[in-house]
Amino acid sequence: MNSVGNDNYRPNMVPPNPMKKKSGWLSSNMALLMVFLNGLILTVTAYATLSVFIQEIVKDNFLKTTNEIQEHVTKSFQNSEKKFLILSNFIEVASGSEVIKFSNFKENTFLFDDFESIFLIKFEQSQKKIIPIMKEANFSKEWSSILSKERFKNKKSKNKIYTISSYDKESMGSNVFLMVREIKKDTYFVGVYNKAQHLNESWMKSRETLYSLDIVSQKTNETVWNYIAKGSSNQNAKYYMSMFEYYFAGKPYNVRVNLKIGKREVFLQKIPILLFLFGVTLTLIGTLYVRNNQRQSQKLSSMNKELAHKNFELSHEVAERERLNDLIKKSERENKSIVNSVSDIIFELDTVGTILFLNASWEKVTGFESQKYLGRNIFHLFHETDRDEQKKIYQELINGKRQSYRSFSKIKSSDGKYRSVEIAFSMLRQDEGQDIRAVGTITDVEERRRAEQALANAEKKYRTIVENAANGIYQVTPEGQFLSVNPSFASILGYTSPEEVLRDISNAHDDLYEDKDKREQILKDVNNLKVSKYFESEVTKKDGSVIWISENIRPVLDDNGGVVFYEGSIENINQRKRAEIALKEAKVESDLANRSKSEFLANMSHELRTPLNSVIGFSEIIKNEAFGKLQQPEYKEYATSIYDSGKDLLAVINEILNVSHIEAGSRDLKEGIICIKDVVSSCVDMVKGKAANKKINIDNKVLDEGLKVVGESDAVKQMLLNLLSNAIRFSPDNAYVMIDAEIDNKGGLCLSITDTGVGLTEGELEKALSAFGQVDTEHSRDGSGTGLGLTLVKSLIELHGGAFDMVSQKNIGTTATITFPKKRVSRPDIEVEKEQEDA
Repeated sequence: MNSVGNDNYRPNMVPPNPMKKKSGWLSSNMALLMVFLNGLILTVTAYATLSVFIQEIVKDNFLKTTNEIQEHVTKSFQNSEKKFLILSNFIEVASGSEVIKFSNFKENTFLFDDFESIFLIKFEQSQKKIIPIMKEANFSKEWSSILSKERFKNKKSKNKIYTISSYDKESMGSNVFLMVREIKKDTYFVGVYNKAQHLNESWMKSRETLYSLDIVSQKTNETVWNYIAKGSSNQNAKYYMSMFEYYFAGKPYNVRVNLKIGKREVFLQKIPILLFLFGVTLTLIGTLYVRNNQRQSQKLSSMNKELAHKNFELSHEVAERERLNDLIKKSERENKSIVNSVSDIIFELDTVGTILFLNASWEKVTGFESQKYLGRNIFHLFHETDRDEQKKIYQELINGKRQSYRSFSKIKSSDGKYRSVEIAFSMLRQDEGQDIRAVGTITDVEERRRAEQALANAEKKYRTIVENAANGIYQVTPEGQFLSVNPSFASILGYTSPEEVLRDISNAHDDLYEDKDKREQILKDVNNLKVSKYFESEVTKKDGSVIWISENIRPVLDDNGGVVFYEGSIENINQRKRAEIALKEAKVESDLANRSKSEFLANMSHELRTPLNSVIGFSEIIKNEAFGKLQQPEYKEYATSIYDSGKDLLAVINEILNVSHIEAGSRDLKEGIICIKDVVSSCVDMVKGKAANKKINIDNKVLDEGLKVVGESDAVKQMLLNLLSNAIRFSPDNAYVMIDAEIDNKGGLCLSITDTGVGLTEGELEKALSAFGQVDTEHSRDGSGTGLGLTLVKSLIELHGGAFDMVSQKNIGTTATITFPKKRVSRPDIEVEKEQEDA
């Protein structure tokens, strides 16, 4: 539909011609035909798409049902094999007795659900013995002939399950076959398996779409099991067939499944037809609606065409006037936008200073609305100190005594403060009434004034900081000529003033630094990386002495990336550096002394053990009266005391020797797989006597035989014995000691020994953990020891890569824990379970 008026008029537009009627049915009804065809195409497309989608849903349902049946069938046969294997394992264990009753398995009667009878067959020379396990029934001669030794010959290997089914249908019946497993030589475990009981028929009935199911042996083509749903004899029904294979007792079987279309699938297949009918209906309704609108549109188009032709001349004149007005307004808007975009204030005044025009920058600079200040005198906003001066200069400009000029002043803003501005009067002009007007600008210079003041303050502050800084600050050229230094720099190098440094040092790189090659390399690194660098070096002072300094240097680059000069800072670290060097030398001497001490203890321990072994050996001979009975009983008592004291002294020497070997780094581990349960049990047995004397209960909770570590068995025993001995020694009578083991969250093995003894304070605990540290209590009755027990435990577990921890509380008890790292923990049972889960 076309119309001509003010909104769409263009110059040289030709008035529209009166509408002529078009001929031909196709051209006049094209829209109607397109609506009908598009609706029909969409309906057919939706019908086809939905049909395919419904068919896929039906197929997915059939496939899901087939998978459920396959899973059910396979699981049923696998359960039968598992039951037969479990029963045969029971029988294999109990096969030593002549009679095995079904009552022996009354708690596991579900194992017999799939079998009519279960028995053992033993072939002893020429005789055959049948031992019933389930349903003690008489066996006919036909069964006896079937269960001959030749029938089982050359079957699969021992412990494999196999079946005998198609040989003697008349004897055994067509619904059963034998499952056989040789549990030992000439002894077979036989189950009479009922095919009819194999699958759950009620489960099959619950599958609405299942029509029939056939299980056929691939070897004999014999139908093992058959199921046909009741009420499924409709010859015209559609079916879906699938087949899969499975193995039972080593034999392959084929399962054929026929599925029928259920009520739900039938309903789904009718949905596309309903959609097609609905689409056709909507297409017809839409076609009729378009046909009606088309007729109405033709009538309105004809009326508008006539009106447009009559109003064309009037619209031509009106549109031309509007076009001219738009051009004027557009030019005005553009000029105003340009004026308002200027950051300076543009103003126009009359001869006495009254404001006639202001641009948008007035409000940005002063904060006052420009419309409210039109008609006011501009000089009232100036600061009173130069208000009269500005008026005088302006009057000289109006009178022609002065040309255009610029001046600085302060103008009042909306917050009551005065801002620094630059006023410029650029021209005088006459308006339409021949009145003189002055045009000028006001530039806000407040921020510039503040920036200049801030820059001056910053320079002063920076100069003060540099001159009063504790560290030396400098600027030096790549050639080594100092550009500037602060007083601290001169003081560090022994000079009286910065000027003396600039005068006396001609090349800082060569004159100051002791290691010139290092200085040259540092400058190369700074030049290449273009970043600051921190380092320590030795420099020469004015008096020739050498001191250590820490220096931070960075390059100052030009626009092309070249180095203009270096700037940085230095700090005198001579005292700290000398202390560090002295400390390193002292540490070396301490390490040498400690090693000498360890070697001395190790050598002395060896020297002491040689005569001590003789003392222990001869005292043991006298104590045991090996060469005859002693005349005086006191001699035996003395010999016993010598022997016991010698053993205690030997234990002390051994502990000192062990610690010395570990400290000297000469202690090697003889590693192997250690069963923690066995080691803990052995150590508990060794201290049971001491615990019994004090009526102490030892609770061993380490019972997992699969808990193993890689390490030295003797070292682990020595650690546990030391900790157990301490727990018993420092516990009162009737106390409680517990040993436990667990895997921590990092995979390490923690062995902990907890007692309800006297406990230790923080100071006593620190003393006990130190070498030769001893804590005396009223409960330690067997001597104070050497004080090396816990030190030895800590050294041995650290030799294994582990850690030793001890927690104690006074009058409550103590817990000592040794932790083996994850890499030393061996749990084969967990690894096997993990592999089975992954499989």
